[in-house]
Order: sequence, then C-alpha cells, then structure tokens
Amino acid sequence: MKGNKKFLIVAVLLLLVAVSYTTYAIYRSTAEAEGTIKAAAWSVKVNNTDIEDTNLDLDFDINDITWTTHTGKNDTIAPGDSGTVSFTVDATGSEVDVLLSAAVDANATLPAGMTATVTSGTNGVQTIPYAASNMTATVVVTVTWTGTVADLEGKDTTDKAAAGTNLTIPVTLTARQKLSTD
Repeated sequence: MKGNKKFLIVAVLLLLVAVSYTTYAIYRSTAEAEGTIKAAAWSVKVNNTDIEDTNLDLDFDINDITWTTHTGKNDTIAPGDSGTVSFTVDATGSEVDVLLSAAVDANATLPAGMTATVTSGTNGVQTIPYAASNMTATVVVTVTWTGTVADLEGKDTTDKAAAGTNLTIPVTLTARQKLSTD
C-alpha cells in the first residue's frame, strides 16, 4: 500500500503541475514602430555658385571694385583710392537659418595706410533666416589706401615700396547652420 500511496502522491503532483501550467502564463506583447522624417535642405550660393563647388572662384581684381575715389591708372590702386567689391550670398532653398560670417585675414600684408574691411551684419556676422521671403545677403569688402598731401613726407617710402607689386587681400566667407545656442 505504501507503493500505491507514493504513486498516488506523484500522480496528484503531476496533475497539479499540469493544471497550474495551463492556468498561469507570462504575458508578453510587442509593438514595432517606424518613423519617417526628412532632413532639412541646405543650399548656399555665392555669386550664383554653390559655396561647396570646387570651382567656386571668389577672386576679385581691380576691375571688380566700385571706386569711390580712384587716382591710380587703369588697373592699379594708389594712395588716396577707395572702393568696394560685393559678394551676394543666396541661401534660398535652405530649410534652416544660415549664419554667415565674413572676414579679411588678419595676417594680410598690406602697405602702410591701406585697409581692407568687411561689412556683413554685425562684426562680420549675420543671420539669413529660413523663414525670410528674401534669403539673400550682401557682403561688402572695402579697400582704402589713405593718402593726403600731408602724408607725402612720412609715407613716401612705404608707398613707394608697394609700387608695382601685386597686393593680395584674402577674404573668407563661411556659411553654417545657425544653432539654437548661437
């Protein structure tokens, strides 16, 4: 009878395990999602050429300058001359604000009395908002070589040292997305 008791206990335990296995379960559910977003467009052109184009030529020469005063002959600049050259930056098509900065290289070697400055927004920086109806900006480089009759004695040597040389005025335009932290 002891063997039957053991058999009966094992049978009852197996029955309880079978009933509890079908009665209790671990619930598990899965949901998957897939989102679609579009990256903002970026388009910046300088003088009608994409700023990223390897053939972008922003070089300017004496003939590109609009002179306020010009005493130099033909394609030259001389003390007393002053003029400007402009670059048009067009961000039409960009879907973000564009932060535009422009500067003349601080290490530019210019004759004494000659200055080259950039006018673009505040301190050479301006924002072109993507929501603007006109997404263009103008960067103006002003070249001035001061010269007056009173300068003749003091500056004669430095002015003559530049005579006949080609002067280089390096200007850098940089366009980047304006961030919320700017």
